[in-house]
Amino acid sequence: MNNLSWKYVKPLKNNKAVESFEADYGLKLPQDITSCIKQNNGGRPDKKAFDTEVSKGRVIKSLLSFNKEDLETVYDAIDTLKGEKSNLVPLASDPGGNYICFDTKQQDIVLWLHETNTTEKISSSFTAFLETLH
Repeated sequence: MNNLSWKYVKPLKNNKAVESFEADYGLKLPQDITSCIKQNNGGRPDKKAFDTEVSKGRVIKSLLSFNKEDLETVYDAIDTLKGEKSNLVPLASDPGGNYICFDTKQQDIVLWLHETNTTEKISSSFTAFLETLH
């Protein structure tokens, strides 16, 4: 990972929180995603800007938390997406209410835009996404 520093990390209250989430939703997240979540749950990276294949200068706010009682959780976000894009697993949010997601069909990292319910590809892996942050 490109030496990112993470602030405001919320340690997982349950060591198996990611596995429980995967079991609840019948999915398996790639290893790079689960290890990042386990280390930086709910955290904010010091480098925030990224580009998608369509737009430039997007910004990540923070990773979603896998602690159910926290403010911005993966559980709330996935409920928002459930009726919209069931193949997306939200991982992080931006300041405008959009989500950075893992697309379980394409196996890509995408930005979901809430106003248009469309996605823009960011990268082919979570590691590659983190490495593009500047």
